[in-house]
Amino acid sequence: MRLWLVALLLPLTACSDDGDDWWASPPDGTRWVGYDGAVVAVPDWWTTGETQCGAPVEDTVYFDSGAIYDCSDPADPETVRSVSSLAVLDDGSGRYAEGDLDGDCEEWFEGVCRRLFGVAGTDAIFAVTIDEEGDGDFEEIRDSARTLPDGVTTVPLATGPDGWTPSWGAEPSFVRDLTEAIEAAGLEVEVETVEPDPDGDVADLPPGSLLDVEPALGTPIEDGGTVVVTVMGTSGP
Repeated sequence: MRLWLVALLLPLTACSDDGDDWWASPPDGTRWVGYDGAVVAVPDWWTTGETQCGAPVEDTVYFDSGAIYDCSDPADPETVRSVSSLAVLDDGSGRYAEGDLDGDCEEWFEGVCRRLFGVAGTDAIFAVTIDEEGDGDFEEIRDSARTLPDGVTTVPLATGPDGWTPSWGAEPSFVRDLTEAIEAAGLEVEVETVEPDPDGDVADLPPGSLLDVEPALGTPIEDGGTVVVTVMGTSGP
């Protein structure tokens, strides 16, 4: 990591006086989410992976690989402007300049203010967009940044060749990418199948579609821990 970047990120290094198990108990009303040994606390109602062509369409957390999507159905700009989100990025290639990580507002999407910061000793970059007061607070998210203790990692947010974060209803091919990413992170995967009511809300999902991940993607977990991936059973179409 470049020296200027280390200097810039030093104030964000995690405190270490809360005990080794602080990661298991996020502050009230929040949940921990992160990447590459760094986590931040976001509002616990923010979903995971609710994006369309790489743009958030709900208050959500997702991995942003920087890929350019050839998408026939891009997100409505008005929708993107009306949500709050945390994008997790990787700075392993050193693509971010000094001025990119000072938390200043930059127009990332038309009418959307995005603020970036990093965490010392990691390649994690966090990009925050806040739509309105009450959705979350950039300073609170930035100041919550911590590095995980030894023996703790996070459930992968990035899956597949494009680093996409799958969400509820993701197709079976994305579920395969997800389970491979979890195993590559040194975690165990347990796949559970749910046979829903044919008249229920998920009756039209193809078998193998994603229904839930526990712990949620991006959540801290002990090395070698088990992630339960719940998918649609054969009662689907």
